[in-house]
Amino acid sequence: MLSIGEFARLAGVSVRMLRHYDQLGLLRPQRVDPFSGYRSYAASQLDRTNRLVALKDLGFTLEQVGRMLDDGMSSSEVAALLRERRVELAAQIDADRQRLHEVESRLRSIEKENPMSEYTETALPELTIVQLSAKVDEMSQIEGEIGGMFERVGALIEASGATRVGPGVAVYTTVDDGMIAAAAEQIGDAPVPDGLERAVVPRHPRAVSTRFDAADLSGIQAAWQALVAEIERRGLRFDGPSREIYEQTPYDGPGSRWIIDLQQPVA
Repeated sequence: MLSIGEFARLAGVSVRMLRHYDQLGLLRPQRVDPFSGYRSYAASQLDRTNRLVALKDLGFTLEQVGRMLDDGMSSSEVAALLRERRVELAAQIDADRQRLHEVESRLRSIEKENPMSEYTETALPELTIVQLSAKVDEMSQIEGEIGGMFERVGALIEASGATRVGPGVAVYTTVDDGMIAAAAEQIGDAPVPDGLERAVVPRHPRAVSTRFDAADLSGIQAAWQALVAEIERRGLRFDGPSREIYEQTPYDGPGSRWIIDLQQPVA
């Protein structure tokens, strides 16, 4: 037999909760000393305790838990409910992680933690690329889309045996009701890998650019906002698709960072 303290430790609950379960008739001690009132439990009661706590943690009331246990709900049935809850929690965590990332990005934009102070006016060369593109209706969609698109582009290039001849490129073209986002690589005159399309980003005689250099991408929205503010300050206007040139990424090896040239054609 186990003392109430020993049983509480093994079951992962408090002594107070064991007494509460006893009062509700959910988990009676195996034995109660008639003189001292000390409660003792059997190891065989741990299974019911595990099911009880699991059902309570799933959000059922103690009254509901009592009925479920008394109706003979098995450990396997409780485990199935727990697995369903695990899936729900994992999805919730993913959603919360994305919301946290968006909050951090917005906070950086507000606090200007990564101000870009150096802006350069330059001509942009013509780029011949192979790409995947997708229409996005909201800016928040871009991050979720572009990473997977670059992975697919890279896999298709490797499968074709082509060799990259320059850094990766993201091209953003504004349309009336959204934006076309393209993930692209440069492979020169090599045949276009199956599943990709060849595109030409035209040269432009004038653009304002800046360099984003950071350990992660949480500040890139603030960097673009600062670049746009600088373009407006100079009395210029957008005049063509914006580009991100990925000079370095964390996937390039240990110690690598995100080093991206943000380029906006202007007139």
